[in-house]
Amino acid sequence: MTKKVLIVYNPQKKNAISLAKGISGQIKSKYKKEIIINICSSEKITNKNCVADLILALGGDGTILRVSPYAVERLIPVAGINIGGLGYLAEFNPSDVNSIIDEFVTEKLELQNRLVLDVTYKNKHHYALNDCVLKPLSSKVCNIELFIEKQKLTNIVGDGVIVATPTGSTAYSLACGGSIVEPEANVILITPISPHTLSIRPLLISPEKTITLRIPVFKSNKQLLLSLDGQRNFFVEPLDEIIIKIANKRFLFIPNRKKNFFKILTQKLSWGVR
Repeated sequence: MTKKVLIVYNPQKKNAISLAKGISGQIKSKYKKEIIINICSSEKITNKNCVADLILALGGDGTILRVSPYAVERLIPVAGINIGGLGYLAEFNPSDVNSIIDEFVTEKLELQNRLVLDVTYKNKHHYALNDCVLKPLSSKVCNIELFIEKQKLTNIVGDGVIVATPTGSTAYSLACGGSIVEPEANVILITPISPHTLSIRPLLISPEKTITLRIPVFKSNKQLLLSLDGQRNFFVEPLDEIIIKIANKRFLFIPNRKKNFFKILTQKLSWGVR
């Protein structure tokens, strides 16, 4: 049976399109009949054109985050090919593509099922692989009511709040003092951003719980921004609610067998280095 591979490239990266075409060519030369290849810019990816049995995300972590909601919706496995900077999620180099495709064709790919946030705002559902961030557009503090399972926990007064998956624990949440969490752990992270009350601390909760962020009427709650993975943004108004839970679907992440979370933690974040 013919399989489909979609190469999604970041047009902001130098030589990304030529590299995508080169990768396409080398795959076609080896698997002429077994594989159909399409190439798409990460800025033009949609539900309609994100149709494949495998996605090669060519760029950096942002490219993976860009394609992730569509990959989650269709349960398409994703391999990140790093041609950017940090490359925390993009674990492979362009030279690794042949081995990825060989394992794909022989059905030997290893997959990790990563938790994904299901964020409901104004009756619409959105997926977030890393995090859901609610914060003001200005430098003024905001006031956010935090509910867990419909029980009010506290008012977060400060610069906002981050709700993250384990995958997103090493992103914005970490910069705001949140815990580092192994990607395959089953937890949700709630990390206040610069809270004005010292007693409010980052929190880990069960993935079975539903979180509600409610926006009360407050003097500086008029310009709040809801950001999903730093890719999709929505303006939020007083009395709005954001409901967050773990999605029924998972992000099918292809890890690099030559690496592991703890090795990447040391290399990318210089963890424990003096």
